[in-house]
Order: sequence, then C-alpha cells, then structure tokens
Amino acid sequence: MDAYGHVNNVTQLRLLEEARVRALGSPTHSTDAPTDPGQLGISGTVSGITIPAIFASASETTELLVASHLIEYRRPIPYRAGPIAIDLVISEVKPASVTIGYVIAEPDGSVGYTLAETVIVFVDRTNSRPRRLSQEEKAAMEDVIRPAVPMRGRRR
Repeated sequence: MDAYGHVNNVTQLRLLEEARVRALGSPTHSTDAPTDPGQLGISGTVSGITIPAIFASASETTELLVASHLIEYRRPIPYRAGPIAIDLVISEVKPASVTIGYVIAEPDGSVGYTLAETVIVFVDRTNSRPRRLSQEEKAAMEDVIRPAVPMRGRRR
C-alpha cells in the first residue's frame, strides 16, 4: 500500500509476476512454486482457454528472462483484503520471445485498473544468448494466442 491508501505500483508488478507464474508454470520447478494449477487453487484456464505451462516445460538448458514490461495504471486499486482479478493472455509469439498481456480488474469486471505487457525471452544457459523457440513450444502456444491488451502507450 502506498501513502494514499492504494496498492503500490511495485506491488502491482509483483501481482503480475505471480499471475504469470501461476498461469504458465514455475521456471524453477521448485516445491514452493507448484506448477499444478489444482495446487494453486486456480483452474489453469484464462477466459476459458487452457494456457500451456511454457515455463514449467522449458528445458534445463533454457532460462526465461523478462526483457521488458509496459504498464498503464488506469485507476488506483483501493487497498482491501478482498480478491482482485488478473486476466492473462499470450498475445504474441516471436522466434525467441513471448509477449504476455494482463488486465487487473474487479473480479466481476466492473472496474479495470491496470493494463500491462511483459516480454519473456528464451535464453540458452550455455551461451547466455536468446534461443529460438522449438516447434513444440510454438505449437503449444499457437491455439491460445489472443489479441493484445488495448494499451494506449504501445511501443509497436
């Protein structure tokens, strides 16, 4: 919470990270970050679409790194104990990266607070350079690509 009683912008970035890991799987395969959506109390689907666990299925030689975030804070999120909804989409798949889009809103969708995008790059651990997505990785995401979130500050 910030000095004005709102959810702080850095906290919102952490919420986006948590939503991304819960929807796409844990990059560390650790026991404290379960990749089974049932263990997390979420369905493994977003807007009725089953999201592939691309983080959990990445090979041991691949590191998944955040290349960029683009965030638009449309309205302050009032601090409260109740839930907040984060809708997540895979909006673009490039040769070595994936773009994830998010909307933070009230659970009933009545108020939208924040729109965001994160670009995740697949990096080869042996040489620390971006690597191309495999055909299997591309195929796993092909059916779930959705339009990008409607951001005003899009840099494309």
